[in-house]
This record gives sequence, C-alpha cells and structure tokens, in this order.
Amino acid sequence: MIDIFQDYVLQREELLARIAQELQLDKTRLERMETAYNAVAEVLKKDNDFFDHLVIEIYAQGSKRIGTTVKPINDEDFDLDIVLHIYDPYYNHNPEEIYNALVKALEKDSYYKSIMEKKKRCVRLNYKSDFHMDILPACMPNSFEKNIIKIPEKALKSWSTANPKEFTSWFLIAANSAKESMLKKNFEALMKAQVETEQLPQEIYLKTPLQRAVQLLKRYRDIYFQEKEYRVSSIVITTLLAQLYQSESSIFETIDNIVSRIIRNYNDAISGGHKFKIFNPVNPEEDFTDSWTDEHYKAFFSFISDFHIKWQNLKFSFETSKEDYIQLFGEGIYKKALNEQVVAFSKSSSDALSKASGLIVSGSAFTNSRGNINVNEGIKNGSHHNFGGEY
Repeated sequence: MIDIFQDYVLQREELLARIAQELQLDKTRLERMETAYNAVAEVLKKDNDFFDHLVIEIYAQGSKRIGTTVKPINDEDFDLDIVLHIYDPYYNHNPEEIYNALVKALEKDSYYKSIMEKKKRCVRLNYKSDFHMDILPACMPNSFEKNIIKIPEKALKSWSTANPKEFTSWFLIAANSAKESMLKKNFEALMKAQVETEQLPQEIYLKTPLQRAVQLLKRYRDIYFQEKEYRVSSIVITTLLAQLYQSESSIFETIDNIVSRIIRNYNDAISGGHKFKIFNPVNPEEDFTDSWTDEHYKAFFSFISDFHIKWQNLKFSFETSKEDYIQLFGEGIYKKALNEQVVAFSKSSSDALSKASGLIVSGSAFTNSRGNINVNEGIKNGSHHNFGGEY
C-alpha cells in the first residue's frame, strides 16, 4: 500500500489537489445555479412579446463551463456569467432592442423584477444566496454559424463577436492533452490508502492539472489584489495558462513551468520593444489586453513575479514552505486540506509521527503513562484541527 508521507512529491501533489477541491464551488451550489438559469430560460420561452417565436438557449460561460470555479473570498457573491443565445441573425435586430426585450420579459415576473439590476450590456439578477447571475443577450452572426455569437457593445449601439462554446472546447482540449496525470496514475493506490470512510470525491484525483492550476492561480490573484488596483481578470489567467500548457502531468509542474514561461515571454516582449499581448485563441482579433495601461502591466507582472517567488519554496518540504502555502491560498484552506490529508492517510503510513498526527487531528488519540500516543489506553486527547506546521 502506498505511503504518501514517504513521497514528498506525491504528497505535495495530492495536497494541491485537495486545496483546489476545497476552493471550488460545491456541487449543491452549482446545482442551485443551474436551476436558476434554467428557470430564467423557461420564463423567456413563455414571453409572448418577443422571445416565444425565437429559438433560444441559456448556458453558462466562464469558469463554470470549463470546471475552474473558485469561491470568492470575504463573503463576496460568485459571478455567474450566462449567455442568452438567440438563434437568429444579429442583423434582424439591434443591440438596444435585444437588451430591452430581455429587461421587459424579466420585469413581467415580480420576483425577477425585484432582484434585477440593469448593467451596461447585460442584466444582473441578484439572488439572496451567494451568487448573482449576469445574463448577456446574443445573436447569431448569420443563419448557419451556431457557436459564434454577436453581443452588444457597452453603449448598445453596435455588436462585437464572441465564441464561449469554442473557447470551452479549446481549453478542454488543452487540459486533456496530458496522457495521464500523476494523481490519476496513482488513483487506485491513493484510494486504497484512504482508510477513512468519509473520502473526498474521486474528482480530486481525476480533474486535470491545467484545471487545478487555473483554480490555484486565481485563488492567489484574489488574495494578492484584495487591497491593490488593476486586478488581473480570470479570462487572462485562463487563456495564458492554457496557451502555455505543454501537457505536464502534475499540478506542480504545470504551474511551475507555465509561470516561468509567462515571465520569460513578458521579458522577451519588453526586450523587443513591444507590449506583452494576450489574444483570444478562438477570435484572434480580440485582444484581452487592449485596454491595459502601464499600471495594468506593472500590476500583472508584479502579481506573477510574486507568485513565482513563493511557488519556488514549495519545491523542498512542508517544514520550510508552510508560510508560503498560507500566503498563496489562505491559512484556513491550507490547514483544512492538510488536516484532511493527514487523517485520510495516516493509518496506512509506517511513519510514527504521521500516525500520531492523524490520531490527534481526528480526535482518536490517547496518551498513556509512558507518553505514547495510541488508540485505546491512557488519557483521551481532545481533537486538534490546527495541524499545519509539521508537513
């Protein structure tokens, strides 16, 4: 049976997956969101003023669609981005007409009217739970291209082009390009070694290194920019990581290599006398950095450089990198993931310290008259959930 505490690289990889799993939106919340936008779709399909004679589809875009969701910090709402895809050519309508039709249809329902907020080119529904939904109306570019969409510009006077479905396909092709991830390769051994009855979902081991890398880097972005301006957008992080991914098999190597490539490419651009640019891979005419000022560039490079420095310390041991884990992902998230890892694997470990730590964390430890920690004699120890400095 595998002993994860005798293999630092594997233990680190498993821990990173646990951290990312803890960061992502839980299944219940995702299902609640899906129910919410399906309900909106039903309301629009019954609208007899505009939408009832049109073929429409409502679907999520962004992190929910590609499996890279991250819980907001500081009790902020999760931003659920939704496309209202109208299967009719855009030239049959104008942006303002489409936008107003969406507003009018939702206002007919007293509930949606009470939670609706009009934004520049989308309509926001502020649910009283922990998310809000931004609905972006869109049309087809012509009568036969069904994935590409035309969306209103912010002034509602013209259209721009987007392709969220193709972006999803592009990202997932990159994410699945690795032959077999480190965790997937060790999946059966890891599952057997988890002797506790309450295990994390198998998804922890089966999600791709690229998806986990995006989640972890977005988490540090949220921490880093809490009190700083010029926050780097999720689409920039997601695009860069997928563009520079070279089918690495581990989460750690994926992040380590890609961040190094970003820094190298950024410096090469500066040395060449031009701006570091990030283009939409499914629409090369769209430049995600077209509105960046010098301050945006400085903030981006400072964020990436700071992450890179902290990440290097994770190469050695948990004893020397504890504070870096905390600064990268947050103290609560790190300690919770580490505690769960210790509880799950300590009983199958040959390491005495790991076994003792697992008993202490789980609240199953006794200390006998000789000072030895065991499971059946002596004084019962209280459970300890602040274990985070030994591994």
